[in-house]
Parts: sequence; structure tokens; C-alpha cells
Amino acid sequence: MSRFENLRAAFAALNVPLDPAEWHGLLCGATVGGLRSPTAVLDLLEAELATVVVEAAMRGALTDIAADAAKDLARFDYGFQLLLPADDAPLNLRVQALAAWCQGFLAGLGQGGGARGLSADTASALGDFAAIGRADADVDGTEEDERDFVELVEYVRAAVLVIDAELRERQARPDTKLH
Repeated sequence: MSRFENLRAAFAALNVPLDPAEWHGLLCGATVGGLRSPTAVLDLLEAELATVVVEAAMRGALTDIAADAAKDLARFDYGFQLLLPADDAPLNLRVQALAAWCQGFLAGLGQGGGARGLSADTASALGDFAAIGRADADVDGTEEDERDFVELVEYVRAAVLVIDAELRERQARPDTKLH
């Protein structure tokens, strides 16, 4: 079972009303630019859901995923990946997950105030994320649809890395701290 499916099963067992892709987007949006620690991101999730993840194993697993996302964002080899269903899942489910991921990212970024004062190109990418978040998952699953989906995922992945780099640069300048 993939990490996505494991997380989906864990969320269902805990009655967490969130898609794993949306949660991953939320934590990535809250983490970009080094804005929050993995523990703070989990606290953000709990605040968003108005619930507390008390099961130690689940809290540990979620904190590990948040820590992995933070490390992946900071990698020099650009190894960051979105947490989405496996490639063999139906395309409409993967499109829904990508839409949820983008919605979560925007929510997480908005929580930290990181979206204020971004460059025009980055702000445009966030507009694209909002459009993707409203994507219609009614796709035929043709080869062209598959190619388009792969390109869209790569665009989102690359845009997140650009946003992260821009926010890290801003955080490094004492006159532009977000806190």
C-alpha cells in the first residue's frame, strides 16, 4: 500500500475529514520558506480540524511526514514530490487529489501570511493553484489526459520549489521577516 493509501486509511480510522493530498498540501504551504516546524504544522492541522490527534503512533507518523516534506523542500536536488495517489489509480481520482493538494497548499500558505508581497510570477502561480483547486475531475483518461496531468503535477511541484526559494530568501533578509 502506498504512503497516500496508508494515510487515507489512518485518517478514516480516526474520522479525520481530510484527504491525504489536501493535508500534504496544507503542511507544505505552511512549511514553505521555513515558516514553521513540523510540530507546528501538525498543530496547525489540529487547529484546522478542531480536533486533536492523540494517538501517539498517528501523531508520530504525521510529524514524520511533515518533517519529510520540510526536508524535501530544502533539498538541493529538487527531490520534493506531492503526496498523491499512485500512478495506477484512476485519473479522475488523481485529478481530484491534485485539486485538493492545491487547495490545502493555499490554505497552509495563507495561515502563515507567506503569500503577501510575493513576486508577480509567484503570485500568478498561486492563481494557477487556485484554478487547479477548482479542476473538474471528469476526465476520459486518454493518453493526452495522462500527459496533461503529469505536466500539471510537475508544474505544481516546480512552482512550490520556486515559492519556497522566494520565501527563504525573504526570511534571510532581516528587513522582510514575515513574523
